[in-house]
Formats: sequence, structure tokens, C-alpha cells
Amino acid sequence: MTQPPFALFVTATDIDVNYINDGLTRAWKGNFEAGWNLWVATESYDDAPKNRDDNSLPEGSKAPISLDFTSPFAGRTLEDCARWLQQAPSEVAVDKEYFTAMDEHSKEDDTVMVCRVVESNDSGEVELQYFPQPTGTIAMEMATNAGLKFDEKAQNYQRSRMRDGKPDRSKAGPYQ
Repeated sequence: MTQPPFALFVTATDIDVNYINDGLTRAWKGNFEAGWNLWVATESYDDAPKNRDDNSLPEGSKAPISLDFTSPFAGRTLEDCARWLQQAPSEVAVDKEYFTAMDEHSKEDDTVMVCRVVESNDSGEVELQYFPQPTGTIAMEMATNAGLKFDEKAQNYQRSRMRDGKPDRSKAGPYQ
């Protein structure tokens, strides 16, 4: 079962704190202000939301985040992010199968990458599927993205890119 919070990795080197804060706020508003469902990944699991004993979902990062923040994942691959996420201790409440990332195309396309870990093993190998979605709807997309919905949305994205003659920035399904 997928449930928030979802990790948000910033892999692009040109994304600053103001852009991250804007993205977090727009994602929160796009989810009808229901909750801060994205956690901006830092270099420490200590900063991650923890599992709770009550029925409340833990919250992710609330905008504004510190102006001093710099992403430890800038310049790294989505697979690096997935490996780091897979090693999170059990008390970390962040979903380990699905995560998001602001990549080198996020600013240009106003998108956030939706990622799914398809397979991982003890030797650190991971297989991912991913595709971009609009920044303003990313929290809602993640909340409704499990299983076949992920496959359908990835294929819809791929078909629209082929139809429009635009580059496909995904890795998922039959068109990868």
C-alpha cells in the first residue's frame, strides 16, 4: 500500500530552495491542502518522518524549508536515490517503493518525476520505472498512483509524447 509521505529527491544542480519551496506549496495546494505529503530528502534518515503510534499520517516537508538547504542528491541518479531510500531504517515512515524527484527537466517542463522501485536486491542493484507529472498535481498523483494506475499513467504519458513528437523522458512499460 502506498501512502504518504513520499521522498522528494532533488537531483538537478540548478534547482534552488525557492524553486523547491514553490513546488512544495503548489503540490500541497494541488492536493486540496490535505497534507504535506512530500518529504525533501536530506543526507540523514534522522530528518525523515517517523512512523506514528496513532492513526495519523506523518507529514513531509512544509514550505518554506531552510534557505540554507542544498540537496545531497544533486548530480546523482534516480537509482542512487532509490538505493538510499531502500536502506532506510524501519522507523522511517517514507514510502520505499514510490518516490519523486526534481530532475534536470523539472524547471523547464514544470514537472516532478514519479518513480517506482520495481526490483531491488541486497547487492544494491535497483530497477526503476519513472515518468514526469505536473508539479502542481504531484501530491495527488502520488496518492493515486499504485500498481496498475502507475502503468496506465506512464503509458498515457508515453503515448502523448509520441503523438506530440516530443522527447519521452520516461522509463516504464512497453515503450521503454
